[in-house]
Amino acid sequence: MATAGWAAATLVLAQAEVPTQPTDAAQRAWMSSPVSPLPGCARRHARLARLDQVLAGVPATGVGDLHERVRVVVPLIDNHGNAST
Repeated sequence: MATAGWAAATLVLAQAEVPTQPTDAAQRAWMSSPVSPLPGCARRHARLARLDQVLAGVPATGVGDLHERVRVVVPLIDNHGNAST
């Protein structure tokens, strides 16, 4: 299982890849995104949502899949990192 630090670093790297390698950025973000709400990962969700916004409209493989995952997962965590009910 990946640590929170690994996920944060992976999302920072993905953000840096967007201008030149958007497909790699989307794939990297997909790998670091949780599939279920986990307490304490609000920062990861915020980074993931920002990356999704940057990739919006970029015609690259994986961007649509990432957007769908963000659409489903991010709202499940509130601004305090708690799972929404």
